[in-house]
Amino acid sequence: MHRHTLGVGAIGVAMTVLLALGATTASARTAPVPSLRMRAAALERVQLLPHAFGSETTVSLQTEPVDVVRNGVTNSMTVSLFTDLASGSSSIEVSLGRSQADDRALQFNEYGFSPQSGIHFRYDKKGLETATLDTTTAISPSRITGSFTATSVDATACRRFDGREATRLVARGTVSFSTFDVVTSTSPFFGTIQTQPTEATIVKDPGCGGVDILSTGAARSTRAIPKVDAVIGKPAFRERRSQPCFFNRALGAKVGAGRIFGFSKEFRVPQIFEFALRTRQVPPDENEAHFIDATARRTSLPKPVKVEPGLFEAVVRGQGGEFLHGRATFTSDPPAVARGLACRAGGRLRPFTRLTYRGTLDPTPAAPLVASFDTLPLALREGTPATYVVREYGRHAGD
Repeated sequence: MHRHTLGVGAIGVAMTVLLALGATTASARTAPVPSLRMRAAALERVQLLPHAFGSETTVSLQTEPVDVVRNGVTNSMTVSLFTDLASGSSSIEVSLGRSQADDRALQFNEYGFSPQSGIHFRYDKKGLETATLDTTTAISPSRITGSFTATSVDATACRRFDGREATRLVARGTVSFSTFDVVTSTSPFFGTIQTQPTEATIVKDPGCGGVDILSTGAARSTRAIPKVDAVIGKPAFRERRSQPCFFNRALGAKVGAGRIFGFSKEFRVPQIFEFALRTRQVPPDENEAHFIDATARRTSLPKPVKVEPGLFEAVVRGQGGEFLHGRATFTSDPPAVARGLACRAGGRLRPFTRLTYRGTLDPTPAAPLVASFDTLPLALREGTPATYVVREYGRHAGD
């Protein structure tokens, strides 16, 4: 499978707006169970606290990609497991992804299982030479039962967050399964997956921050919308001078619970990033996430312009090839204007003015905006609430 190469400056800043959008309708009872990468990110943040609050040992496993074919379409699949030794709980995430031939657009589908107990992951604590995994009935009707045998083990000295020295182990080897049935709700994409991985890596991290193998393809792809909490009106958000200059303009539209379209022009990055997301919680402890991520020409996200007194418009174009296509019209009242703001780029402050347009995003009848997920297409609805934020920087800041 081709690797999708998007702008480095976008990495790690996308999920803020997505989570904030979802928070507007989520309740405590329906809040999604944290995915593997969310848990890994939380662990890294905790480990940065003083007094080594987060220096507990964690063990994680990730398989090497293996091809899964459905209806003539080939996806690359990885299986990830994360174990928190302090709580004794484990989570499993199955990720399947494919990209277009030009690598300008990709699609990922993730299925997560986070039961409170019942996943048995045992390993050689001294050298990671062997390991076994049995999900028992914890993720029924899915079940994964198999074993790992190391072909190489690397031990690296590291320093824990409490300052003490420790050893981080990375074991690479083969996996074999007596049972491998991952039952999804998205038949025929993907129905029950029985294609078995053959290679894997296990990392035992004593608190040195080594959770890198949990950066799955879908996690890497989630980079199309910058950190723009203000776009969806998060009240606690403040644009502080110490923050990087994340973006020039960004448009977010929430079609429904867990269903989002997004477009952004990042600071000093020429491309437009396009994004679509569909998430679904399967009570009590399963979740799905489906992503489409693409890059496009700057013309796909024009700035809103005044078309008549009190009315602004912008025609947005989906240019993600077979994955994200069609057009939509953003319509808004005059923007709210905030002046005297600044962010940091290139080692110095960049002043900017923020224009916030609140309106609707409507599909073009002749060619409506659609995210063509293999699992289930996501179409833009008429009158979808949307917010468009524009940052007008100084002349030399880049547009």
